[in-house]
Amino acid sequence: MAYEKEFDEILAEILTDFQNTFPGVDVSQGSLARMKATAYASALWGLYRYMQWIRRQIFPDTADTEALEHHGWVRNVPRTVGETDAAYLARLLDYLRRPPAGGNAHDYEMWAREVDGVAQAYAFPLAQGGESVDVVIVANPELTGSDIPNADLLAEVEAYIASVRPVGARFVRVRPPSVIRQDVVMTGVGAALAPAVVGAVQAYLSAFVPGAPLYLPQLAAMAVAAGAQNPVVAVPGGAVLPAAHEMIRPGAINVS
Repeated sequence: MAYEKEFDEILAEILTDFQNTFPGVDVSQGSLARMKATAYASALWGLYRYMQWIRRQIFPDTADTEALEHHGWVRNVPRTVGETDAAYLARLLDYLRRPPAGGNAHDYEMWAREVDGVAQAYAFPLAQGGESVDVVIVANPELTGSDIPNADLLAEVEAYIASVRPVGARFVRVRPPSVIRQDVVMTGVGAALAPAVVGAVQAYLSAFVPGAPLYLPQLAAMAVAAGAQNPVVAVPGGAVLPAAHEMIRPGAINVS
């Protein structure tokens, strides 16, 4: 079924129907048949537009804010404070694609993200031995002032998970990521390009998630993208490979 038709297309179809039903009818500009057809076409065009809107609301990934929140409400996926439509949609799609499964690692991550102030969560089953789960959370700096969760947020997440988790997991620990402050020294860039490269490196390292590795070509590529011809990364001396609960963040960035 066609959900999109333009006004001129609808008008032409109605005029054709008039001519087929009443051979010889005058459909020229200003004629009675033309005026009636125009009115009908306008009404039908509005209906097509309404059908298009309804169709968008049926699916979460095309729904407007109100309908998106209703999709979430039906599935008991609450919207957290300060969450954008895009972030909320991502959480809802994650729930639809990987529904609750009796307390697996993904469930713990999903529960943690349902708490206001949590941006991301990573679960590590058996981190303390049998029947244990560690949940590492990253805070939303726009709400908390830092991406490192404070004690209050950690306690809130731990209490919420305790209220929804199955009884099988006896030991659940919610913890912040261990931060690796990574210095960067880069030469061969030049004074004119250095500020832009420093900003790019800082932004890049600030977006790392726990466990994500840092490779030297990634840093050099940012300098090349800014216009440097032959950048040389002196620090770090090689790839930085954090543990699963460690998260890279920028230290002193020196570019020359």
